[in-house]
Amino acid sequence: MSCCTAATRTAFGLLRRGSKLSLSHTGSSGSSRLPAVARRGRTSRVPAAFRNAPAFTSRGGLVSLHRRHAEVLARSSRNNPVSRAVSSVASPPSQDASVSDAEAKASGAEISRGGDGPVRPEFCDISEEEDVQKRRIVVMEPGATVVCTAEEEKIFGTLLDVVKRYELPVTLRVAGGWVRDKLLGKHSSDIDIALDTMMGEEFAAKVNEYLQEKGEETHGVGVIQSNPDQSKHLETATMRVHGQWLDLVNLRSEEYTEASRIPEMKFGSATDDAYRRDLTINSLFYNINLRCVEDFTGMGLKDLQDGVVRTPLPPRTTFLDDPLRILRSVRFASRFGFSLDDAIVHAATDAEVQEKLLSKVSRERVGKEVQGMLRGPSPGDALSLLCRFNLFDTVFATSFPETLTSRLPPTVAWGCLHSMRCLDAVLSSLANSRGDASFFTKELTCEEREWLVLAAFLAPLEGGEFQALGHPAGKKTKFIPVVHTVVKEALKWRVKDAEAVSLVLELAADMRWSLIGRDGAELPKFTRLRAGKLLRRGKEYWRLALIMGAVLEMPGVVMLGEGDELEPWAVELAKGPPSAEPLAESKGSPLHAFSATSLGEGERTKDGVLSDEADAAKVRVSAKKLSARVRDVEDAVAAMNLDGVWNMRPILDGGKVMKLTGAKGPVMKVLTERLIDWQLENPEGGEAEATAFLASVSEKIVGEYVQPPRGT
Repeated sequence: MSCCTAATRTAFGLLRRGSKLSLSHTGSSGSSRLPAVARRGRTSRVPAAFRNAPAFTSRGGLVSLHRRHAEVLARSSRNNPVSRAVSSVASPPSQDASVSDAEAKASGAEISRGGDGPVRPEFCDISEEEDVQKRRIVVMEPGATVVCTAEEEKIFGTLLDVVKRYELPVTLRVAGGWVRDKLLGKHSSDIDIALDTMMGEEFAAKVNEYLQEKGEETHGVGVIQSNPDQSKHLETATMRVHGQWLDLVNLRSEEYTEASRIPEMKFGSATDDAYRRDLTINSLFYNINLRCVEDFTGMGLKDLQDGVVRTPLPPRTTFLDDPLRILRSVRFASRFGFSLDDAIVHAATDAEVQEKLLSKVSRERVGKEVQGMLRGPSPGDALSLLCRFNLFDTVFATSFPETLTSRLPPTVAWGCLHSMRCLDAVLSSLANSRGDASFFTKELTCEEREWLVLAAFLAPLEGGEFQALGHPAGKKTKFIPVVHTVVKEALKWRVKDAEAVSLVLELAADMRWSLIGRDGAELPKFTRLRAGKLLRRGKEYWRLALIMGAVLEMPGVVMLGEGDELEPWAVELAKGPPSAEPLAESKGSPLHAFSATSLGEGERTKDGVLSDEADAAKVRVSAKKLSARVRDVEDAVAAMNLDGVWNMRPILDGGKVMKLTGAKGPVMKVLTERLIDWQLENPEGGEAEATAFLASVSEKIVGEYVQPPRGT
């Protein structure tokens, strides 16, 4: 895909408010508008991008993977009631005072665990969840101060007692995100202690020694150690004090090498440490000794009050040293609704900076940042900025073979963004029709939200596969699904996440045909058997798939792997502002919490006329129609008592089926599935009726059953 030139940046809608980039959007001025292409039927024609790539084939909906996806998800911790309430996915990384374990491993650093070897529980970030629920821009109030909780006062008091008890010449400071969130009046459990004259492990040992003297509970200390072979001087100690996790690090300055984003660390002053951080709003300290906030860059407090995302050093310098900070800038802008400083916009689209992002940053770290974006209050704004900064290839397409990447449509990123915007429109219409916007923000866990948004964004790539390297064409050729590859390899998320996103998309395609209905076609008859079988495949994720089924039917949403072509009008619409109707209770939409509130609707006008308004209206009309169909299906599922049907077990156990039919082996599975079908059709039927039914069909089923070849 071509780089973003100065001319195309204007077309992509990089609007500025003063010297800042807004999260609102505009379309290309003076660009031609093509009429909507009504292609609602299936086609077997493979688009050029997939047809001409020798390492690629198209196989439609990959229905054969449904069972595997469901089995993987069924084994996951989602069945654990604790995991259901609080997601088990790792929360977005803490930038503020330490390099994560994943990053340390990527750089060759070793992680040692002392004592009982603390391992942090990986749940949703509480502070970020608060942002999702509030969905409003919160800046620092003038004269704001840090107010500590009783628990925090106890922790800080203990740390100061350690300094006094052992006469340590050290100043204790809380660094980064905790200070920022406290000044915003938000909760934060991310306490990073910065030390000016000691290493973290050394101070942690003194803390445990002191607690032991006092007869209080102590815990082991985890340490991210440097790798001697790479001469790394990075050390972060992790421990629990009074039940709270703390990271202990020394103040430092950084020197970067050309080959890695992991810097060589040296002891530094608080000023050195503040300037080496990613953003000014994350460069603040809370001096525990003096009980005051310290702003060594002179910009952090003002930017937090003005709502600006800015780097302490010139952004191009900062990004070349640590390219991950491009993604962090996007994440914080979309999390808080802050404006990006104009210099960040120019640096993020710099070709050299983007090349460094690809070559110096591990995929694990990229995936962590994307996860943070999708879990925030405005994932649509984050994905919009990634597309505008021409980062689609770097973030999502790095695992594709060159034969595929070079032939993908150059506008594929905007096609993906349009698909995600259509999800936004459907969710908004659903919320307004129900008079309650809580489904997306409250009824879904953070990992379910990220699965749904990512599924919508990657929908244009669904149905495509490419040939695995080292597997020549033939009967045993191994093909890799594109969407699964993006999640598992480009983002390095868990297998569970890749399976969930794939399942949602695959099941959505079937729900689109069986429950939602196709445009212009007769509405499918809703039957208990048809719906029940779909719900049993999707289990507790069936609502995600149902909503995605509606999204796939939205105008302009295509599936390249099934032969569709990107529609020009949809690409142009994606370059503009979101099309969803605003939520009744706010000015934003479910996935774009801040776009409308940042600039207002007038920013997308030309000569007083809203550009793309006809196409945007078409999207809203379709969203309203399809959301009504989603509600109808949900009501029917409830009326037929199908929610939870995946937990239904055969009314006759295996022993009774074998005794009744005389069947053994694989055919038992066929008989059991047919018995489940009968139960779906006859919810009031008892064991006697089930026995009679199975006796009437078993002879034919057993007689016609052909055992599949071994190995299939």
